[in-house]
Amino acid sequence: MEDLLSLGRADVLSLHLDTDPTKPENQRPEPAYRIWARKSVLELATGLGSSERKRLDELAERVDARLREDRPGGRGLVLYAADGLWREYVLPVGVENRVRYGFADLWPLLWVREAYTPYGVLLVHRDHARLWVTHLGEAELVEDEEFHLDPSQWRFASGKPPSFAKGMGMPASRGAQRDTFASRVEDHVRRFWSRVASAAGKAVEELGVGRLIVGGPPEAASAVCDLLPESARRKLVGTVSVPPQEEWPAVRERVLEVAREDQRRRHHEVRDRLRNGEGPGGAVLGPEATLDALLRRQVLVLAADRDVDGRAWLCTGCEFATLRPDERCLTCGAGLVEASWTQVLPALAWRNDAQVVLLEPGLLREHGGVGALLRYR
Repeated sequence: MEDLLSLGRADVLSLHLDTDPTKPENQRPEPAYRIWARKSVLELATGLGSSERKRLDELAERVDARLREDRPGGRGLVLYAADGLWREYVLPVGVENRVRYGFADLWPLLWVREAYTPYGVLLVHRDHARLWVTHLGEAELVEDEEFHLDPSQWRFASGKPPSFAKGMGMPASRGAQRDTFASRVEDHVRRFWSRVASAAGKAVEELGVGRLIVGGPPEAASAVCDLLPESARRKLVGTVSVPPQEEWPAVRERVLEVAREDQRRRHHEVRDRLRNGEGPGGAVLGPEATLDALLRRQVLVLAADRDVDGRAWLCTGCEFATLRPDERCLTCGAGLVEASWTQVLPALAWRNDAQVVLLEPGLLREHGGVGALLRYR
């Protein structure tokens, strides 16, 4: 997305559409998202100069032609259009209708990435295990393993108990035989759990899943958690009690609540680190201090409320930015372009090679909705 993150061009039409095919308004011959897109782009042209309005009209025609070709296959559609640029992303999750013109607007995509972080969900029982990948709503089965116990292959010497019992002077008994059988069953079950833990560890690495939830009867879940490889154990965020006969549809909400709680915990940890100045070079809070740190390329982690709002003015020549509506750039003297704060932050964060974390609405409101952990002072 490097071309979308360039502050050197301010002629990009960014369109985010809720194309969810299960909604009645999107099932009509003229779906609601197509009507909204056409109307909103026309309204966006109001107030623009003649050359920009002509350019936007041309982009609107391209977008409308695309939306008439066929219906998107996902629940959300994101389009970025400009001269020599066309990017299209079909999303499996919904997005709010939104349109911007000027610098590319990546904010909704960043929120989708944050809100729908994939979780591995390992459901394990005594006789089978399944690994799902869920995105806080959608789930896909990626591993399914069953444990088959075959006692016919086990050997007992003429039905007698093992030599340990004989050496202790214990008489042959059916009780001892039953104890030996039960012990062997337990041994095989634990071997199965060990195999499941190893396979799950490899699978989450291959799938690039960063967080893992384990569910099942307490004994099984606890055993598998202990047997996970260290790399997978570091990704473990919680466990869910699941009775033996329950599968994904029945436990979905319990699993998702663990995932939501993990997300809330991570967001609050970021806020607390900002307040405590826990970055390698400390931290800053508030729009002015954060923008200054971004321009100095000090930012390691940029954090902002999802609903942060505001305006900024940028120079497309030297990429200077300010929160004050100055007419000219203080660095090179060129004219400044007005943009939404949410259009500016991702591009500046990319120049800092900084991680962007979008937080639940209002978490940083008292600090202007934004802050940063610094890599140096």
